[in-house]
Amino acid sequence: MTTHFYDQAGLHVGAYDALYPHVPGGDDLTFISAMAREAGGPILELACGTGRLTVPLADAGFEIVGVDRSAAMLDIARAKAAGLGNAARDRIRFVEADMTHFDLPERFGLVFVVARGFMLLLDMEAQFAALAAARQHLRPGGRLVIDLFDPRLDLLLPGPQSASRLQTGRLPSGNVVEAGPVARTNDPVRQVFEEPWRFVERDAAGTIVREEHELLTMRWTYRFEMHHLLVRAGFEVLGEFGGYAGEPPTYGAEQIWVACRPEDAP
Repeated sequence: MTTHFYDQAGLHVGAYDALYPHVPGGDDLTFISAMAREAGGPILELACGTGRLTVPLADAGFEIVGVDRSAAMLDIARAKAAGLGNAARDRIRFVEADMTHFDLPERFGLVFVVARGFMLLLDMEAQFAALAAARQHLRPGGRLVIDLFDPRLDLLLPGPQSASRLQTGRLPSGNVVEAGPVARTNDPVRQVFEEPWRFVERDAAGTIVREEHELLTMRWTYRFEMHHLLVRAGFEVLGEFGGYAGEPPTYGAEQIWVACRPEDAP
């Protein structure tokens, strides 16, 4: 049976941290930490997943809320947070909600969505709704950070996918997990692609002990389009980078956007 990414507990969600110890673009934790110190707290992470950034940020002293629509991912995040010290546990909270419509009592100094989570919004209406919700939760002068990939058209071709995209990781059991797309279909008008992914767990002998199939659906967004969307949503664009070390915008690299809710905005 094929399910959508992150919809249920299973091999993919359980192996997420092992499969993706690093994100494209470099050290997002250091980048977000520096941005949080500049903007002031509290912090809101959208599409927080397993708490890859939420938990270490709380441990580093930041007050933070993580929002995600995947109950399975949040179960892992909450288990990680339970291992923090008492003070850090008091600084972190997780909320199951969609980033396009949520309502929290706090107003934040920084809102961020990284690891290409924004690309799971499949049309401009959903993207705009998420930006509007983020803006609503920022105090005047608060910062927004979003990353997505800059679409490299030769890598967005439909059909079978290269074996070079295979990801591997090691589970706490010692078993190896492999994950990768087997094909892609494109809708170039909507700028949406679909990829069926295969996840395989192998024991020490190389025998497959578990296999799952999930469907990844994402929308690619061009730089000029993202800039326009941010401005339309009421943000002032402060910076655009090709990586988390502050690299200049580069074709086919990352799009890392830093924007703010203007101080005099209603």
